[in-house]
Amino acid sequence: MATMSSCFEVCSVPSSTRLLGIEPMCGGENIIVTTEKSVRVYRVRDQKLLHTWSIRQGGQLTSPALFNPRTEEFIVLQNKKTICLWTKDLEHLHKCTKVTVKKPISHLKLLPDADPIIVFEGGSPWWLASITAAPDTAVLDVLDIDEELVWCDVTRRGGGVLVVCVSREAKTNNQSSSYTAYLCELLPGNQDTPDYQTLQLAPPSDASTLLCCCLDEHLMSVWSCGSVCSHSLDSSLAAAEDEGVVVPGNVLHKLDLPKGGVGSVSMVMLGPHHVGLAMEGKDSVQIWDTKFWTLQADRPLQDIAGTGVEKLYRYGDHLIVARQTSVAALSFSTQPTSLAAVMGKQTAEAAALVPQEWGGPAKKRRHLSVESSALLQKLLDPQQTKDLPSFEQMFSELKKDEDLLGSPSAVSQLVQRVVSEDRFWARSALTELVGTGLLSGSSSPGLFERVEKENDLDLWRSCLQNVKELPEASLVARVRHLLGLDDSLLEAESAEVPMETAEQDVPACPLSAAKAALLDQVLCHSYSGLFLQDSLTELQFTQVMVFLRYLQYKLTSAPAPSQGQQGSVLSVDQVVDWLCALVDAHFTQLVLTPESRDVLLGLHEVVRQRLQFYQGLNDLDALLAQLKDKSAPLVTKKQDESLYSIRTIQIF
Repeated sequence: MATMSSCFEVCSVPSSTRLLGIEPMCGGENIIVTTEKSVRVYRVRDQKLLHTWSIRQGGQLTSPALFNPRTEEFIVLQNKKTICLWTKDLEHLHKCTKVTVKKPISHLKLLPDADPIIVFEGGSPWWLASITAAPDTAVLDVLDIDEELVWCDVTRRGGGVLVVCVSREAKTNNQSSSYTAYLCELLPGNQDTPDYQTLQLAPPSDASTLLCCCLDEHLMSVWSCGSVCSHSLDSSLAAAEDEGVVVPGNVLHKLDLPKGGVGSVSMVMLGPHHVGLAMEGKDSVQIWDTKFWTLQADRPLQDIAGTGVEKLYRYGDHLIVARQTSVAALSFSTQPTSLAAVMGKQTAEAAALVPQEWGGPAKKRRHLSVESSALLQKLLDPQQTKDLPSFEQMFSELKKDEDLLGSPSAVSQLVQRVVSEDRFWARSALTELVGTGLLSGSSSPGLFERVEKENDLDLWRSCLQNVKELPEASLVARVRHLLGLDDSLLEAESAEVPMETAEQDVPACPLSAAKAALLDQVLCHSYSGLFLQDSLTELQFTQVMVFLRYLQYKLTSAPAPSQGQQGSVLSVDQVVDWLCALVDAHFTQLVLTPESRDVLLGLHEVVRQRLQFYQGLNDLDALLAQLKDKSAPLVTKKQDESLYSIRTIQIF
């Protein structure tokens, strides 16, 4: 017996990129969503984006990212031959540790309490540590030249890890393709070239093609004729000398496929006797019992954006559903399969397990007392606080309750009450709420817009410093607001500009000192390049030109990343990222508009000068390195404490 809860959306997938895969973070409650351009980490229970990294233009990610809990490192493939490793504290993906190998890699695999494994396109599996330690290791291809690797997975086998790869060999003369499974057992600490065994997967009928596989104690496959087959792995491993033995699959069930067949099917193991199944043409997720092959649960996906199901993943007691434009999740529960359950004779006590409904708002972190809850409701009720004096009096009582001001949910609700109130402006209360540091960009919609409406730059700056995780659309909206802000409003705030930023008010800078200082604070926030580019398309072209001139100016004056405090001083790397995203977002308009030519030529000249400068530094670095290697070590005072010494001078 199995049950599924309602489905909820975890995140959306930009239409401009392709989803590569979803992997769980071992030992946590988060998932890693990888597209061709970015790696993002989401917490499933409240759909919160925790981390995001984007790849620069010209690069492409080619595998789902993994998280190794042993080293606390993320791992992903770039352009098939570059292995990228980084920790969660890294802000920009291009600064990660990179190891380049000679042959293209097809898959990255990781089991809990095991080291990561890489599988080359030629079918050869290796421990990741072995390849990163010696990237030039000779890797022999397992597959023949006319074979293509179509599926790969790993499972535990004794004290090691069993790697199973399935290849397809296309036939000529209208013959159907043949499929071969390669089995290789990797043992911990073994750095030698791994051995492998093969078995031929016989299709259940002529002209059948393999649609998908999943691996547990046995290999399960789904074919285009609708047959679900099981292939024993133990028997093939026992016959070590019978290389290439044909193993006919044990047909378990015949699926009712849509008319015309299906192009793709996704299946994932949910336990010893249950699988999750989704197929093209059916907009739903199913759970099947594999002991009696009965349909246990069927959950439609009409409420989730996108069409079809590209792939299913298991994450604990959740099914993760990858669609074309979104990633969704639903919780499930399974019970031991019995004939009584299949016949509908199972007792009510045995069927009492119901999965928890997730997808709603996160629970409050603190438990509020009855008095605190009553006080909060009074402040949230516009009828009980109709004017500013009554609101401030009630808020002064609230400040005495530490539980209320320590609850992110309560603070978020109070902020929404203030920013949605049109009859008065509770500035002092909002200032204290923002100062708690408990707000995030997603929990405080409309906050910046209301502060900008009141032209309160002090509070605006406080929001910028205290509100965490501002989305890229909000950052671009702040840039748009600053670029369109009247300089006369900033003159009154000029005294608030720090001395080091006031020096930016030079003829070469297109903005005033106060506006430049505020804009730098916005640009220092963390962002994802992919979403930033989409948001920058909302800027008007006149604002794009001003912004482009300012970034050109910053390119000549911004310090290197190590010269300023991270997150407080705009660095050259951040300026380059914003420039790349801005030019990409308005590329066509910049090319076709004559007014942009002078700006682009000036920007090109600045970039050329920068490149010459860094080339000079590289030459100087090489020269100094040679001098350092050839110069004799200095004699310290401690080494030369004798009363006299004899030195030999050779004159040429």
